[in-house]
Amino acid sequence: MSHPPDSPVPLSGPVRPSSLNPTAAGIVLGAELRAMREAHGITVTAAARLINASVSKVSRLERAESPPDARDVDMLAGKYGATPAGRADLKSLARRAVEPEWFDRYSDYAASWMQRLIALESEAVYFCAYEARIAPGLLQTAAYARQIISDGLRVGEGDQVEQRVELRGERQRRFFDQPDPPKGVFLLDQSVLLRQVGSRRIMAEQLRKLLDYSDRPGVTIQFVPLTSSVVSNHGSMAHLRFGPLGPPAMVYVEGDDDATYYVKPDDVERRVELMLRLSHEAAATWRHSRAILLDAIKRYEA
Repeated sequence: MSHPPDSPVPLSGPVRPSSLNPTAAGIVLGAELRAMREAHGITVTAAARLINASVSKVSRLERAESPPDARDVDMLAGKYGATPAGRADLKSLARRAVEPEWFDRYSDYAASWMQRLIALESEAVYFCAYEARIAPGLLQTAAYARQIISDGLRVGEGDQVEQRVELRGERQRRFFDQPDPPKGVFLLDQSVLLRQVGSRRIMAEQLRKLLDYSDRPGVTIQFVPLTSSVVSNHGSMAHLRFGPLGPPAMVYVEGDDDATYYVKPDDVERRVELMLRLSHEAAATWRHSRAILLDAIKRYEA
């Protein structure tokens, strides 16, 4: 029997938790526990009583918002009727979920609300982003990133800036330089090309990098012209889809100093529809977008 693409895959066999990074393992674990609980008609309150815990603890476990306790996971799995093999898989996911992430060394320089996105973007099979203000972090040159960060933090050169630039570069390498990178679609407002960040040389270099990325297989860059109708009032969004053993699809919407992750199918569908409208109704074709980019490069290199 097939399963909807946004639903977790039941743990009827090994899920190879070692193939999932810790963040993804925690999300898959939480989604599986929630699906099992709901399949047995057990409320969150009743589940909390089963392990003598608070409702918020069970909710955080299911949303992967706190480190899982392997004993709690095993107890809940038993109460939910999991097979011995299923319980072993869930405990493996719980152990994997508390292992360090590659970006932990940058924890002082990465906003807490961005860390889930940082962990999952390279795990996706499909990644679609919309950016209305600046070039996306995954596509930034080091000089452009350094200028954006320096301007935002209002500081000059130093560890605060360089660690963030290094983190951005590592994100790019992990996303694009893996053997089978995600299919990437980047929808950029044309104002990104007009808003000068740093010197003209920095801008020209950045736009050249966008041009180079647009020539990569599996990467699409489209611009939303200033003459297009307004489709979204969001400044930054991303839609991520994962493989059959990965987390459910999600949409990331960034605010000024926070972010919201939407994972419920109805919430995801509404925002994916918005991004499809951006792509189909507002964004220029790939060929036209390339012409817009080349024209902008000429202006900065003149």
